[in-house]
This record gives sequence, C-alpha cells and structure tokens, in this order.
Amino acid sequence: MRWVALFLLLGCTSTHNLKLLEQDRENKELELMYLKEMQIAQENNDQEAFNYFFQEYMKIPRLVIPQNLKNHKKYFRGGDRIKY
Repeated sequence: MRWVALFLLLGCTSTHNLKLLEQDRENKELELMYLKEMQIAQENNDQEAFNYFFQEYMKIPRLVIPQNLKNHKKYFRGGDRIKY
C-alpha cells in the first residue's frame, strides 16, 4: 500500500512539474512576442503601440522554476537580446 501511495505522489509531482514547465514556456513565448512588437513600435516611433505592448508584457506572470527543473529537456530558456 505504501508503494501505491508513493507512486501516486510521484506521478502527481511530475505532472505538476510538466504543467509548470509548459506554462513557463507559454509565458516566455508571449514575452518574446511582445518584445518583438515593442521593438517594431520603437523602430516606427509608435509610442502608443509601444505603451500598449509594454503594458501587456508587464502583465505576464513570472513563474519560479526550481533549479532542478531548469535541466529538464522540456525547459524553455527563452530570453532575447532585446530588453526594455
């Protein structure tokens, strides 16, 4: 019975970890999209568009990813050279 409980606990944990990594990837991809739009707006001197995308960018939640998950094959590094 102990093994069944342990298996269920570990199974839930890895499912939780995969969902966390998936949500982190979605957030980072959205960040990259907004950063690109901000860059385009800046190149076109479009302050209104820049402000809009900046506000949307700031709404994206930052997830705390445990260090051990950063080595997982599904971890998305994200990032870009463009930071505002």
